[in-house]
Amino acid sequence: MKIYVAARFTDKEMVQDVYRKLTQAGHNITADWTKHKNVKPYDEHPVQAGEYATEDMSGVMASDVFILFTSAEPGSGVSAELGGAIACNTLTGKPRIYVVGPYAHTNAFFFHPAVYARVDRFDEIIAELK
Repeated sequence: MKIYVAARFTDKEMVQDVYRKLTQAGHNITADWTKHKNVKPYDEHPVQAGEYATEDMSGVMASDVFILFTSAEPGSGVSAELGGAIACNTLTGKPRIYVVGPYAHTNAFFFHPAVYARVDRFDEIIAELK
């Protein structure tokens, strides 16, 4: 399956570990944002920020599965990616959307009908995708 993983930029090492588990299970990552440089403040790096945003949203739209890792402080990029995934799901029926972590019940959009499941741990998803 083609998979996009959304999380806070500060969680990129954890996401790289998730990528390893997914690729070992035979899945493909649609866009690897963990290779991006930190371009904050965005207004000082508008071209690079725009390229990253385009690449990431293309990855969301190309995915069969969208996995969002929650955090205590939701990120604006993660929220935009979720919005893109919900819109794509509403129009096309994919991606299948998972929301993961201890904060999976803290946002109204995590309860949108397009969200397939809210789970506590990533391991629950990897087991289901096999």
